[in-house]
Amino acid sequence: MQKREYLNFEGITISSYEYGEFDKIFNILSPHKGIITAIIKRIRKTSNKNFDYIDVFQKMNFKASITDNFYIIYEAKSVETWFERPIKLTNLSSGNIIAELTINFNSINENNNYIYHLVSKCLKWISNDIFIFTLVYFQIKLLLAEGIFPEINICLNCNNKIQPGDYLLNLIESGIFCNKCSEKTKFSSLKLLEQEIRLLKHIKNTEYDNNLNINNIITKKVELSLYKKLSTYIKFYTNKELKSEKILFSSLNKY
Repeated sequence: MQKREYLNFEGITISSYEYGEFDKIFNILSPHKGIITAIIKRIRKTSNKNFDYIDVFQKMNFKASITDNFYIIYEAKSVETWFERPIKLTNLSSGNIIAELTINFNSINENNNYIYHLVSKCLKWISNDIFIFTLVYFQIKLLLAEGIFPEINICLNCNNKIQPGDYLLNLIESGIFCNKCSEKTKFSSLKLLEQEIRLLKHIKNTEYDNNLNINNIITKKVELSLYKKLSTYIKFYTNKELKSEKILFSSLNKY
């Protein structure tokens, strides 16, 4: 007979899909176990006092039974909900990008708690209509947590300190070529402007608290172009397209 365990845990619902006629499967980000895939049976058939309203982008307290790493949720109580329902398209697409990145990386155990609080913080900023800065901030902090943030202080080719100018981010070698050395290589590289380099350095070294102000001068300086460049860098490593990006660009009326 298989041994059944029981687990109480807090988690953030980051994606879901219907399963069968009445069941639903959720990907839940937890602070200790990372991504948990769990099923809620008959959620679309009957009402149950053990369940608060449950949808994506909610922080909840869960109770689950576990058999061979198969999670069955039998109770879910709301802790925090970031977005009003129905969710605005820009909020939804931005949240989905964060969810896809989190699932694609599925951070190793030592980073789970950090990623959990990072996602929570970024969802709050998105709910306050801070979009591009939030996504760039999340990209940078995720790359740092996974140990693949590019070297941006010293030129990979000549080992000299990066000086003002335009630079090439080399995808293969994960670092920056200085303005002079950039002329020698064009393969698998992205051009970064001086302003973008400064923003990368600032965000890399800064941990903003939950109460980021939409009028913060830094949030206004981050452009969609930097997000797209970092997205290309991330795709090079994960080899996965983000389905939510086109929806986000459409909702922002920027391509």
